[in-house]
Amino acid sequence: MKRVYRWSFTFLAFLCIVKECELCLSVRASRASMFVAEGKELLLRCEVEHCGQANWTGGWAFQEMQSQGFISLTSSERIKLSNYSSAVNSTQLKIHIHNVNQSDAGAYKCIIIWPTGIISSGHVTYVNVTAATEEFSGSRSATNRVLLCLGSLVCFLVVAGLVWCLTQLRSSPPPVPPHTRTSFSARVKPKTELVYADVAVCNSRRQNERLKVAPESVVYSSVHFS
Repeated sequence: MKRVYRWSFTFLAFLCIVKECELCLSVRASRASMFVAEGKELLLRCEVEHCGQANWTGGWAFQEMQSQGFISLTSSERIKLSNYSSAVNSTQLKIHIHNVNQSDAGAYKCIIIWPTGIISSGHVTYVNVTAATEEFSGSRSATNRVLLCLGSLVCFLVVAGLVWCLTQLRSSPPPVPPHTRTSFSARVKPKTELVYADVAVCNSRRQNERLKVAPESVVYSSVHFS
C-alpha cells in the first residue's frame, strides 16, 4: 500500500510540475485582423513568458495568403525585428514593417522553441493590405484648405463692406428738404390796386361832331392787400 501511495504522490507531483511549466512557458498574443493601407507602417508584438530561462529560440513567422505553412522572418531593410525584457520572467518580441506592400498581406504569429523541445505559438494576426489613398487624400485635403481660406476671405470682405455701409449711413446727416422759390410767394396774395376810370358815351346822332377827348384819369388813392 505504501508503494501505491508513493507512486500516486510522485505522479501528482509530476503533473503539477508539468502544469506549472505549461503555465510559465507560454506565448501571449492577441488574435486579430488588421487592415493596413499600402505604403503605411505595420507594428505587431507578442509576449514570451519564459520564467527566467534563457535558452529558448524562435521569433516571428509569416504565412502568405493562400499558401501552406509558416516561414521564419528575418530583419531586412523594410522589416525590423526586436525584443526587450518587460519583466524578469517575460520578453516582448516586436516586428516593425516599413512601407507595407501587397506581399506583406497574410498571417503573422510568434513561434518559440523551448530547451525541452516543446514548441509554443501565439495567436495569429491576419493582415490585409488595402490600396494606397495617401496622394488622393493629400491633394483633396490641400484643395479643401485652399477653398476654405478663399471662402473665409470672401466672407470677411462681405462683412467688412456691410459694416462700412452701416457706419456711413449712421454718420451722414439727414437730407434737408429743398426750398422752392414759389413756396413763399404762393402763400402771399398778389397786390391789387383800385383804379378809377372815366367812361365816355358817344351819341350816335352826332357822328359828325368831333369826339371830345376825355381828360386823363386821375388816381386819387390805391389800396394794397397783403
